[in-house]
Amino acid sequence: MLRPVSMSRIEIAAMKEFKDEVIKRLHELGVVQITEYKGSSESEAFLKSMPVDTTVKDTSKLIRGMSEIIDVYDEVKPEPSEGMVKKIFNPEPPKRMEIVGLKNAKKEKIIKDAKNILQDVKGEIEKTLMAYRALEIEINELKASKEPLKKIKEFDIELKYAGKGHRISIFMGVCPDEALENVISDIEEVTSGLSYFESAKSGENESACVVACFNENVEEVLTRLRRDGFERIEVEFEGTPLEEIGAIEKRIKEKELERENVKRILAESADKREDDLVAYRGLLRILEERGEIQRSFGETERVIFLRGWIPEENVDAVSKEVNTISNGLCAINAESPEPEEEEDVPVLLKNPKFFKSFEILTKLYGTPKYNGIDPTLLLTPTFIFFFALMLADALYGLICVIFGVLLLRGIGKYNEMMKDASIVLTSVGVATFVIGALTGGWFGDFAIEYLHLDILKSLIILDPLRDVNIFLVLVLLIGVLHLDLGIITKIIYDIKRGMPKEALKGNLWFIIAQIGVIPFIMRSTNPGGAESYGILQMTGVLLLIVSFISLLWSHKVMFFFGITGAIGDVLSYARLMALSLCTFGIAMAVNILAGLCNIVLGVIVFIFGHTLNFAINVLGSFVHGIRLEYVEFFTKFYESGGDEFHPFKERESVVFK
Repeated sequence: MLRPVSMSRIEIAAMKEFKDEVIKRLHELGVVQITEYKGSSESEAFLKSMPVDTTVKDTSKLIRGMSEIIDVYDEVKPEPSEGMVKKIFNPEPPKRMEIVGLKNAKKEKIIKDAKNILQDVKGEIEKTLMAYRALEIEINELKASKEPLKKIKEFDIELKYAGKGHRISIFMGVCPDEALENVISDIEEVTSGLSYFESAKSGENESACVVACFNENVEEVLTRLRRDGFERIEVEFEGTPLEEIGAIEKRIKEKELERENVKRILAESADKREDDLVAYRGLLRILEERGEIQRSFGETERVIFLRGWIPEENVDAVSKEVNTISNGLCAINAESPEPEEEEDVPVLLKNPKFFKSFEILTKLYGTPKYNGIDPTLLLTPTFIFFFALMLADALYGLICVIFGVLLLRGIGKYNEMMKDASIVLTSVGVATFVIGALTGGWFGDFAIEYLHLDILKSLIILDPLRDVNIFLVLVLLIGVLHLDLGIITKIIYDIKRGMPKEALKGNLWFIIAQIGVIPFIMRSTNPGGAESYGILQMTGVLLLIVSFISLLWSHKVMFFFGITGAIGDVLSYARLMALSLCTFGIAMAVNILAGLCNIVLGVIVFIFGHTLNFAINVLGSFVHGIRLEYVEFFTKFYESGGDEFHPFKERESVVFK
């Protein structure tokens, strides 16, 4: 609890004849992060780096070949009919690839079978694929040839006359609208008026031009026009631009029809062959990972060595597996990391099932250090509470719950990150429903004032609009307790690490100051009994002096900034009240505006207004809630900067049968 998983440094030495079996089993177990083996000073004389497996070259080549065909299959398959909403809330389950009889197959057999399948598929579709690619190139070239014609389509001129004639040259191009006057004047100046010019609108801020002049003036005219931003268009067609565009579009349609026929043939091949290719590609990627990991091993003539990190709880199971596979011809050593190694130890977080989903919020800030604190257990309840207090509308919370459940039952079934996000959304939704009911938020005041559901008033324990002062004191008190939790966590952590001086030098002064202020608060709330508080007040003064001394000791000349920083941290929690009032106030305004309209317009205003208010304040509650965690809370005890644990494990979803 509150700590990353304890890790052990593991070293394995095994006979080379068991290399493949050891690698395969470690890959299947997926609990060891393998690091580069450097060996001890005694072993450096005979230990050398191990190269990648010789099969990696073949597997990489086969993977590339299969990926090229799979990409083609993805292009030619009919587009899925399901829309975005269905993909999120009711997606089709991912296809599971099944390969009969290959669970325990040797890598040589897998590579051989993969080569045969790839050759068979290539033989079947090679000519069709070449035709498909040729048609794509031809269609793209036709589309490209149409673009310059579209710029000059307003001209009713046969393009066969464009170019250099016996005495006269005709050329076309485009120029910016603002340069059109300069183009005309330059042509007039160079040709002394012995020329023909016509312009027409081509595009936004652009005009098309046709110029005819004597051959001896062409070069000088073009030189001057280029300075004006004129871009010449070269075309090799016979008819008018519109005629040629029509002919090209007709040819494009013909070629696209041919391509569709070819795509149909390739799509039929995809139906028969894609599953096998995808499955074998997955197998080959597994083999590739196993082959490439060998570069991290050390070796002698007869023995392989590997080193890595493993969760302490998995050491016995892995040791037993490796011993079994290598017939006991191995040596395994697992030790806890030395203090100087802790910076390099990878970090694995392990929290109870519900809290695990909130690790995404912790990692959004940064992975904790190995010897540090995992704040997820502390973050989860406080973040949920802060979010709910800021949104504070029961029906908005219910909407969050509905969306969260739909996500969990939809894409969350197949996507781990979306599953975590849906659990977070559902959790904050439930808490928002409860707090919204306790503060009277039901689409603002809609349920109580407009639907007259007076029974809901009996649930209210705090009215945000009437009890503003109480609300402000409450959220500031919540802020103080939240900061205290972070400070106490740091103190306990420092004491457990055998660093009591660090515990005293931290923010302990803030805790002592609070205890010292309590007698004065008691006196102010009960002035009549002031005489009985004498000893308590003296104790309070003494504690405040101790707090100030502790502050001077920990912050030295910067003690003033320690005080202002603490005050700023506490006041920052006023945002809990501000956003809560904002949500309720905007909801009330929407209800009033809707009530001023007729029924149809009122319904539109109501739905649009509450949708906008919901979206804005859900985002605001998340941002400000997580800010209180990261800026005010985490800075009191949390250190990020750890490296996440990345075990050597199978990542391809290939199912064997």
